[in-house]
Amino acid sequence: MMKAMRKIWLAIVICLCFGLVASVDSAFSQAEKSDKIQPEKKIEGAQIIYMGSQGKINPSMATVKPGTTVIWVNQADSPVEIQFEGKQVTMACQNPVHFVVDDKGSFISNNIPMGAVASLCFIEKGDFNYVVRRALKPSQSYKETPKEFKGKVIVQ
Repeated sequence: MMKAMRKIWLAIVICLCFGLVASVDSAFSQAEKSDKIQPEKKIEGAQIIYMGSQGKINPSMATVKPGTTVIWVNQADSPVEIQFEGKQVTMACQNPVHFVVDDKGSFISNNIPMGAVASLCFIEKGDFNYVVRRALKPSQSYKETPKEFKGKVIVQ
């Protein structure tokens, strides 16, 4: 009698385990289906700006929505820095790349190496003018001023 009860309980536990595994698997497969990118949907949330070797910024003016991450790609032949002029960026999403907060509470860029990227997620609305400054090459004289190129991010 005791052996028969154990077999019944064992069968119930096994059935419950299989049922649990099946329902968890079904839940995960439903989540995977909803997380997949649909080809007909437009993905937003990032704006790429290229800083070229001729000093061109493309696009030089970018209009984005709040919460958009702007990614600057340094394609110049030297390191560059980005500095905002006028209205400063004082709020941003987490994890900016190559940007730090200065002692006044504004975001400023570090030196962005050749081939590297910098990114900043804009939260506040407004017009943010910036200057890209090319660093001096070792062969250049310190009397030469670094070249500057202007751009603008408009957050609407």
